[in-house]
Formats: sequence, structure tokens, C-alpha cells
Amino acid sequence: MQKIILLAFLLFSLPVIAQRDHDPFDKYGPPGMVYTNLKDALEEVNNAYKVKIENQLFEPKMLPKLGKLVHTQALQLTSNELTLLPPEFKDLTNLIYFACIGNSLTSLPKDFSNLSQLTELRLHSTKLDSLPSEIAYLSRLHVLEMQNNFVDTFYFPNSIGYLSNLNTLLFFNTKIDTLPASFAEFKKLKNLTFVMCGLRKFPKTIVKISSLEQLVLDNNEITELPAGIYKLKNLKQLSLKSNKISKISDSVCFLKNLEILDLRGNYFKEYDIAILKALLPNCRILY
Repeated sequence: MQKIILLAFLLFSLPVIAQRDHDPFDKYGPPGMVYTNLKDALEEVNNAYKVKIENQLFEPKMLPKLGKLVHTQALQLTSNELTLLPPEFKDLTNLIYFACIGNSLTSLPKDFSNLSQLTELRLHSTKLDSLPSEIAYLSRLHVLEMQNNFVDTFYFPNSIGYLSNLNTLLFFNTKIDTLPASFAEFKKLKNLTFVMCGLRKFPKTIVKISSLEQLVLDNNEITELPAGIYKLKNLKQLSLKSNKISKISDSVCFLKNLEILDLRGNYFKEYDIAILKALLPNCRILY
């Protein structure tokens, strides 16, 4: 019963936590009206900088007209029964923020890479098995988030690590296959979250992301950490809640900047915790 309650908490709370740091419709675009249906936005297309369309279905002849929102900087599509974005979506070259929530998208168009100004991409409750390799051309992308992706396995394109300005990568309730070697190429990634992603091993390529400051790998099936964990010199927070870990390599003592180590829900003995406390005297250890 406790596990069910915990799972429900995670499912409903994480999306809120991930977005409550700001309202994108306050953050992006000039001050002004948020258009809540496509018809109104098209009638004032030169002023439609912010568009949020929720719980509305698109008529077949209207969907391609999304591409006419060429001045839109913040766009959110929620529960519109979309499975694909129209080809005309590539024309939204001023888009800075895009969120697609509660739509069963099965793919993103290759021309998605035309959105050269895109800074935040949030995809919730989709059916994507991968992202187009061309996503690497989104050189201004800072935040990439996927939550509740309902496919058997999600594959990262090998090009993913070449998102040169990516700061935050968050995946929740999305079963992930192996991480490509290009993950080692991330230069500015500070926040990496894989929660409920079916990870059986700690992805070793992660230890090559020297810029990481926060790493969250909660609710997976990880049994041990690699000895190379010491390479994450800038790591401040490491959360490994609800895995199957019983011992951590002594190399964690080299994580001099680590402030919080969360091990709750694992299999540690008091003796092992005592050793960790000795190795990390300035770190708060939760167990």
C-alpha cells in the first residue's frame, strides 16, 4: 500500500515540481495576452506571441494553420488528441518555448530542427520511441524534458550529446535503452534526472559529464555505482532513492563538492553509512 501511495505521489507531483520554477507565459515573449484558441490567434497573428490551446480538438483543415503563428514565442498544446505535428510546424521559427502535454505524439518531424530559437522543449504523455537525430541542430536548447512516455523503450539518437547549450535533461516514467556515447560530449549539462526509467545499471557514460551539479536516478533498479563516479567533480546533489544499491565505491570521497547524497529506499547497513559519513564529512547523507 505504501508503494502505491509513493508511486501516485511521484506521478502527480513531479510534473508540477518540474515546471513550477516559472510560468513560461510570463517568462517568454512581451507582456500581453495569452491566446487560448487557434482562431483568435490567427485573427491577430502579428500579436499572438503566446498561445495556449487546451482541451480543444483541431479540425483537419485548421491544424496546418498552426504554421501561420510565425510570431509566437511560447506555445503549449494540451489534450488535443494529436498524434503528429503538421509539416507546417517548421515555420514557427520564433518559438522559444514549446510544450506538448497529453497528446499521443508518435514522432517529431525532422524539420523540427528549423526551430533554431527553441530554448525549452517539454513533452508529456507522448508515445515517442526516439527523437529525430536532427534535434542536435537546436543549438539554443537549454531544457529538454519528457514525462510519462508510453512506449516499450525510448532510444536516444547518437546526436543528442551535441546539444551544446543543454543545461537540464529530465526524463520521468520513460523506459530508456542504453545511453549513446555522445552523452560524454555534453559541456554545459548541470541537471540530469532519470526517474522511473527502468535503468538496471548506472550508465557509465554519465561519469564523463564533468559539468553535472545535480544527478537524480530515483526509482530505478541500479545495484551499484561505477568506480569512475569520482570524475563528477562538480556534483553537488546525488539522489539514488529506491534502487537496489547496498554499497558505494570509496571513490565517492573525491566528490568534494557533494552537499546531499540521498540513499533512501536502498539496502545499506548502518556500518556502510558510517563509512560514507567518514568519507564525506561535509555531505548530508539521507538513508
